[in-house]
Amino acid sequence: MRAKRVWFIIPALLLACVGTWFVVQQYSSALKIRHIVLISLDTTRADHLSCFGYSRPTTPNIDALAKQGYLFSNAMTPIPFTLPAHASMFTGTIPLYHGKHSNQTVFFDPAQETLASLLRAKGYRTGAFVGTQVLNSNFGLNSGFDEYDDTFANAAPERSAEEVNRVAFQWLEKQTDEPVFLFIHYYDAHKEYAPPEPFATSFKDDPYAGEIAYTDHCIGQVIEKLKDLNMYDSTLIIVTSDHGEMLGEHGELTHTYFIYQSALHVPMVYKLPGSNTAHKIEDLASIIDIVPTVCDLVGIEPPVEIQGKNLAGYFRNDPPLPEDRYLYCESMQPVFYGANSLVGLVGRQWKYIHTTRPELFDLQRDPGEQVNLVETESRQADILKENLNQISKQAVRPEIVQKGNQLAPKLMDHLRTLGYVGESATPGQTVFDTEKEDPKDLIELHNSWHEAQHLVEDNKLAEARLLIEAAIEKCPVYLFYESATRICLKMEDYKAAIKYGEKAVELQPSSLNARELLVSAFSSDKQDEAAADQFKQALEHLPDGDPQVNALRAKLHFELGMIRARQLKFDLAIVQFNRSLEFDSQQPHVLNALATALLDANGPDRDPSKALPLAQLACGMTQMENPTYLKTFARAHASLNNANEAITVTERALTLASAAGDTTLADELREQLQRFKQGIISWDR
Repeated sequence: MRAKRVWFIIPALLLACVGTWFVVQQYSSALKIRHIVLISLDTTRADHLSCFGYSRPTTPNIDALAKQGYLFSNAMTPIPFTLPAHASMFTGTIPLYHGKHSNQTVFFDPAQETLASLLRAKGYRTGAFVGTQVLNSNFGLNSGFDEYDDTFANAAPERSAEEVNRVAFQWLEKQTDEPVFLFIHYYDAHKEYAPPEPFATSFKDDPYAGEIAYTDHCIGQVIEKLKDLNMYDSTLIIVTSDHGEMLGEHGELTHTYFIYQSALHVPMVYKLPGSNTAHKIEDLASIIDIVPTVCDLVGIEPPVEIQGKNLAGYFRNDPPLPEDRYLYCESMQPVFYGANSLVGLVGRQWKYIHTTRPELFDLQRDPGEQVNLVETESRQADILKENLNQISKQAVRPEIVQKGNQLAPKLMDHLRTLGYVGESATPGQTVFDTEKEDPKDLIELHNSWHEAQHLVEDNKLAEARLLIEAAIEKCPVYLFYESATRICLKMEDYKAAIKYGEKAVELQPSSLNARELLVSAFSSDKQDEAAADQFKQALEHLPDGDPQVNALRAKLHFELGMIRARQLKFDLAIVQFNRSLEFDSQQPHVLNALATALLDANGPDRDPSKALPLAQLACGMTQMENPTYLKTFARAHASLNNANEAITVTERALTLASAAGDTTLADELREQLQRFKQGIISWDR
């Protein structure tokens, strides 16, 4: 009998050894990573991918990667906001640590290491290609990237996945001799849902799913490009999302407000070189796990401060020991409406959301989060609340100071067009505040704001105004006053715009957006002195030392100078233009304005000899292609009696103005040229 037992044990041992050898060999092959491609599908909830169980075949290319790789079926994001979610993705930290809580938050600690900076230090060429201005480099996520492409045709707020691919492939084709980290971001699944053909027709009844199908098609293009460049077999491919989409569940139409699972549950697929078997992992994972996981796979020591978990053990058949893991999640969006914030913890079974009326859900029995168990399972709720409290205390860095919303107006316009609201929100000491209103009671106000933005885009200004004014009656907060100011400006009701704008500034004195809107209202109502006063107050509220803030100082001084020039107070205008150039000397429009003021001024402030080199520099910075700047240059020459130069420059300016169809400027230049040829070498203002 013993001999028989040994006889049966030997094959079993051999089989086990062969199995172990196969796993080790497969992982060893998988470790031969030369390139890394991280693809982020914006606004993509996991349950709309066919490999995650969607009823229609939306994602054949992602499905194919999952069949040869590792699908994490319970992956989460810490926040349903594009910018802070990507900050978490790139740093392996939660928003409480990295300091970004909304798409309008400017501050990003340049000392904090990102996945790109870690890989670049390892010798990787790093490139990022994004689909929306929400990820504009001004926000700081370009840290560590050799190439960060966020320039869109016609200064649009977003671009299609195929356009992202086009510029990404141009860059990738030049990097075949170097190890590469390529980040690709597709924004298409973000509302409005309007997929191109044939997906518009195929998903006519479900355009959101059609957008996801379209982005999957573009992922197929990435895979083909990697194969064409002989890079596919040595590339680690990661496909995930920054957040999901509520699609009307719990009353929210899109995302950013609630932290229910439809907004937090995201797809996550890893395809390693050499892997060819499907693995489905049901343990909890997060987008903050990407940094430590990639670091392990390529032999980099991860930053000590990260909160993400290394998932590489799953790839070597050595998964981490089972643990009762809980992931932090948040939304500060309700604060805009005077409500409490939403913060929570999510695990495999339990999810706790802390706010005015806390919520506890058993996700295994109630995946739709419909039954609040906070009363019947009060002990479980108390445990998670205390855990949340500890995480919050440990994660917040005292040195992270939110600097408020000091964005360029054009960028703010892009964010507004894309459905994001006004000023930046910060947690401060309000994470566990329960004194304000419950966010669940104000979701309709949030939806009203979004509806008003769509009405404005459709030029239905009167309807938008009624909606916002009704919202003010219910909830007199900054957000609605700022919106009312903007709408009244568009309607040319400047008195009303001033009334709403002054209230917005009163509620948020540090808001540059509110002050600029109020300046526009005062200027349009011909109250230049009041407009100038707002710019001066805005300058007083700007902090010192930040390069981005310096750029804003330059802009404000320029705008204040333009007001003084309109008032014919050229001495004061000259002071402001010079101040602007102190903060940024490479501004051709400011150089031109200063040169013009020096030519227009009277008495000792008039100085054509100073105006000439300034005008020449402005023209040189614009390759002698700007007819307005050339006009100033010609004026300066004429003021110094440089007849030949004045004629030559005026002729070029006339040619450019005529080609551009600027008939007013062309007529002025033509008349002036005639005067020059008559021997009258002067140029009246």
